[in-house]
Amino acid sequence: MSNSQVKTILITGAAGFSGHHMVYECVKAGYKVIATDITSHRYSAMFDALNVKFVASDLTRPTELNSINDSIDAIIHVAGIHDYSTPDPIIIAANVTSVDHVCQFAIKKNIEQLIHISSVGVYGYSCFKNKPVKEDDPKLTPPVNNYNASKWEGEQVVHRYIKEKGLKSTIFRPAAIYGKRCEYGLYRVFEQVYQDRNRSRMLMIGKGDKTEAFIHIEDVCRACIFALNNDAMINETFNLSDDSRVTTAEFFQLVCQTLFRKAKPFLHVPISLLKPVTNISQMITKYTGFKFRLEKGTLDYMSCHRIWDNQKIKNTGFKFNYPTIHNGLEETLSWYIDNGWFKI
Repeated sequence: MSNSQVKTILITGAAGFSGHHMVYECVKAGYKVIATDITSHRYSAMFDALNVKFVASDLTRPTELNSINDSIDAIIHVAGIHDYSTPDPIIIAANVTSVDHVCQFAIKKNIEQLIHISSVGVYGYSCFKNKPVKEDDPKLTPPVNNYNASKWEGEQVVHRYIKEKGLKSTIFRPAAIYGKRCEYGLYRVFEQVYQDRNRSRMLMIGKGDKTEAFIHIEDVCRACIFALNNDAMINETFNLSDDSRVTTAEFFQLVCQTLFRKAKPFLHVPISLLKPVTNISQMITKYTGFKFRLEKGTLDYMSCHRIWDNQKIKNTGFKFNYPTIHNGLEETLSWYIDNGWFKI
């Protein structure tokens, strides 16, 4: 598929972190974009400036996209909930049921290609030790939390439509995404290091000896656009992870040195001491809706190595603009400083 063939792209979850970046990068690449989300959030001015049509929709409802009468050539399905504390019915509706509704719409509109954003967490974390995980490696353990379980179920919906309805789709499994304007995920690390700026030691949960994996948001967007122009990627699944091989402790120190130009020792808190606390907090969240900053899913995440093989996406000819976390971290943290999120 070339730019001249793909006239219009529908981007779901367009008012989220990944979604609004996807809108920007697709417009920059020369595509016409229709953006959809429950609300335009704080990005309505951006959509107007980019001449992007915004359509409000709740994708958990089956007919929400029917109001879009425009001719659409491709869909990039970014929408979903990334939150370990979300009750199962809500996260399943957002990450599984909505996928079914988007696939239905894609078939109805005779969409040429659906790009579906999943997660590397679908593999589970603890079963591969130090071996980089490939896309076709067997899943030895289930995903460790309801978020990643829901992303795995969402993938199965896409595969069902590929098999039964002839849907043409490409699935991407990103590692931990970072970039300017992020408000969750790795931003919590940036925020924690910043909050520890006046303390003699930085808080570190566990030993900090597990391998981390990253992907810059711009490279996520570029990979999706690249797939729209590469028919060989249709009905294939790809890990999206850069070449970084740093431990959690090394990553925290990198953030600290980037923000403050100096390293700082750690105050290590054993994960075993925190697990009972997060089990209780998870129960409280389930019944009250109050969310704690430290979640059980975060402990599970930090207890395992995260090394994802990226050779398959490289074999397509795709090249990372940010091949390691070192290439994008300074730019990202500078944005937070320049925009007053961190006062250095």
